[in-house]
Amino acid sequence: MSLFLVVFLLGVGWVLVVSARALLIGRRSGRGPVVTWQLFQIIGSVAAIGSGTGIAVAGGWVALLIAVAVGVLLMTPSVVAATSETGSAD
Repeated sequence: MSLFLVVFLLGVGWVLVVSARALLIGRRSGRGPVVTWQLFQIIGSVAAIGSGTGIAVAGGWVALLIAVAVGVLLMTPSVVAATSETGSAD
């Protein structure tokens, strides 16, 4: 089970790196995995906030703020426009 989790998380990390590189060069394919990861981060941070222990609550709020900020920034018109280009000259 531990080996599966390590391989799985390495795969998730690889997908996020590839998605970030796609976003940096203006491809829309990177938005979906990054937004999905932010939704998972929001769910996890809400669970941490609800746990009621000191450091987990603080960490949950930090993770929640970062996830919401990244999610909102990915949906701004400038990012959507930059990653929606098809590359063809009109």
